[in-house]
Amino acid sequence: MRLGKAFGFFLMLVSVILATFYITWFFGFINGLDPELAVKIPILIIVLFFFFVVGWVGYVMYTTPIPRSFKGG
Repeated sequence: MRLGKAFGFFLMLVSVILATFYITWFFGFINGLDPELAVKIPILIIVLFFFFVVGWVGYVMYTTPIPRSFKGG
């Protein structure tokens, strides 16, 4: 259980650090990093994930065999 708590604390700490980094990047306080990329990169990742899911669903629909019908009764 100690390891789980330590990992939870680590995740909280990393999330605060990354959120702070993202906010400073988003508002242009970091020299050398374009603030527009703070918006473009997450949108690109979301769109690519969406198309990955759509492609995966299409693949599953295409490769799933047609179920055999059975006569009941």
